[in-house]
Amino acid sequence: MPLHDPLTLPSGLVLPHRLVKAAMTENLADADNQPTAAHERLYRRWAAGAQGGLLVTGNLMVDRRHLERSRNIVADRHLDVARLRRVREAAAGSPLIAQLNHPGRQANRFLSTRPVAPSADAGAVPMLGLFARPRPLSGDEVAELVDGFGTAARLCQEAGLDGVQVHAAHGYLLAQFLSPHVNRRTDGWGGDVPGRARALLAAVRAARQATGAGFTVAVKLNSSDFRHGGFTEDDAEQVVRLLVAEGVDLIEISGGTYENPALFGETAGLRAGTGDGTGAKEAYFAGFARRARTAAGDVPLMLTGGIRTRAAMDALLADAGVDLIGLGRPLAIDPDLTRRLLAGEDGRSLPRYTLPTVAGMAGESEWYETQIGRLGAGGDPKPDLHPAVAAARFVAGEAVRGVSGRRRRHRLAATA
Repeated sequence: MPLHDPLTLPSGLVLPHRLVKAAMTENLADADNQPTAAHERLYRRWAAGAQGGLLVTGNLMVDRRHLERSRNIVADRHLDVARLRRVREAAAGSPLIAQLNHPGRQANRFLSTRPVAPSADAGAVPMLGLFARPRPLSGDEVAELVDGFGTAARLCQEAGLDGVQVHAAHGYLLAQFLSPHVNRRTDGWGGDVPGRARALLAAVRAARQATGAGFTVAVKLNSSDFRHGGFTEDDAEQVVRLLVAEGVDLIEISGGTYENPALFGETAGLRAGTGDGTGAKEAYFAGFARRARTAAGDVPLMLTGGIRTRAAMDALLADAGVDLIGLGRPLAIDPDLTRRLLAGEDGRSLPRYTLPTVAGMAGESEWYETQIGRLGAGGDPKPDLHPAVAAARFVAGEAVRGVSGRRRRHRLAATA
């Protein structure tokens, strides 16, 4: 199954090849969390290198009171649909779907002094005091936030996007509901796997009901939390089966949380891989993707995380039951990589960082976000940027923008 083969999703969306630009945080919205000209330039650049391939946006948040980053786009009733439509037009030639998200307890203190979570028992995310202890959501609040995914999907459809991806990975709110480490509820939103998956399935259903047939509804799912007492591969396999029954069009496999950042390859054993000839030595979550293949049936699977070389991509498509290859960080520093891979180039590894673990993760994440910002400004990536500079930029920028805009966001959220 070569990279050049087309694929038609169950929604009818036709993809001309098997490479996808996976979601990455952009942090380019204005002070009112609206799309900007920087998004237009960014997606015009990515579309130019995508050769018609699928583009997945970074986080569009469903509740402006709870952000992942201070300059996320918020897809609520205040969204300027015309601005989002201009982003869609800038990406002309490539299908575009929006990732929808709610951070839950992974909202830093600059953005929220009281984040929310399924339960409060797991406490704050333990990262240098950057996160406050969350409060538990009431049942009515859970139902309200689920409706927010439907509202966001409808607005994306109005803007001309081809679909949405419901984010239930990387430790954000819907992943928190899935995890028994965080979700210790005893009502209908907790308990066994179907109970913990109820919020995710309801969000998917809300998105589908708000948009209808022909609009792609995808899900990003953790293979595991990579922690004792958390979401396991056994749990994930059950959730895949529930998502198939719900009629999703695409499932992207990833893994990890802020506490256990497998998404960066930092969890023990991931970077070593298995070397089994299917690309697993690069692809962090290839093992679960093979397991998920049977559970997914005819629903396409996308694998993202650590995939760098053409040889690994070809092996994953041929032998691991994967239908699509997701590329995130490589496209932040090389927006033309898809075009070159399709032309037969081999791909390459990315730089690694040596700062202490938590600072290193923040610096690494911000390093790629800075490259995205440079693309959004109409410039080129800067490969020699030091990660310590990027980490400092995160703290300073989020502190100023997050704290200064907190009251404004809550006031706007309260208006009709």
